[in-house]
Amino acid sequence: MKEYLIMLLNGLILLLLSLIPYLMAEPDHRSPTAFIGVGIGILLIILSFPTKNENHVTAHIGVVLTLLAAIAFFIVGIKRSNTYVIIMAVTSAISTILFILGFMKRKRDRQSITK
Repeated sequence: MKEYLIMLLNGLILLLLSLIPYLMAEPDHRSPTAFIGVGIGILLIILSFPTKNENHVTAHIGVVLTLLAAIAFFIVGIKRSNTYVIIMAVTSAISTILFILGFMKRKRDRQSITK
């Protein structure tokens, strides 16, 4: 799977899993911290387009952002026992692993070509 698709899908998942609980909550119980996932999702969606054009800087920024989001979501999700946040953490962790595997494969392919 291409890195930009992973980034785009993870961004959409973060966006949806942040907005759904926010919109389903009672107006008195809505927390503005729900928009953290929305912001990260939008950033990943924006970063996916230059990544599609083989821009390595934006790809690495997206990977670091995804890794930081996964760590933060795991901490908050476990602390608050929030299923939505834990799902966001798992999808971000899986995305990070897929990014790293893709980078390793690309590096191996480059090394085999030069030999």
